[in-house]
Amino acid sequence: MGEQYLTLQELRFVREPYPMMVFADNARGLFSFAVKTRTKGYYGHYMWLINPDVLASQWLWFKMFNLDHFAGCHLKFVYDSTWSNTDKANILNAIKSDLSLPWWRTLYDVPGVLFRLFGLRINIPWLQFCSERGEYLKIVDSEYDLKSPTPSELNAWTKARGDRYKVFARYSPD
Repeated sequence: MGEQYLTLQELRFVREPYPMMVFADNARGLFSFAVKTRTKGYYGHYMWLINPDVLASQWLWFKMFNLDHFAGCHLKFVYDSTWSNTDKANILNAIKSDLSLPWWRTLYDVPGVLFRLFGLRINIPWLQFCSERGEYLKIVDSEYDLKSPTPSELNAWTKARGDRYKVFARYSPD
């Protein structure tokens, strides 16, 4: 399936390919605005679509949301066209394993965000930014070499590998 714009309702009926990387732009969000301004990028958030209506997202802790939670955001859904069913299952299992951890083991790296606001690329090793969840790609892609990327850096990395990573669909709020 080529790139297309879908409604949230249409996205709920998509059965493949899962998981999908999701890049989000909340045009009205102050935090997203700060991330985009500091990183000079378009996207302020990154997450994984793991089922038709389920997103795994790094919030204050790593948790699941339904699509409606991001209805006000511009979303881009990206998948790897070379993943086997085993590759997909391995990524999904890793995501679900992290989702099953106690909330306090999956906290957001707030100090790291503050460091970044002052131009310092320092983060707390046991805490994560949303786009650090891109590390699941290491499971199936030996080329993944990003360290603590921003959503826009991760987006650029997938775009540079257009032979593998494809835009499945986009969503734009009404």
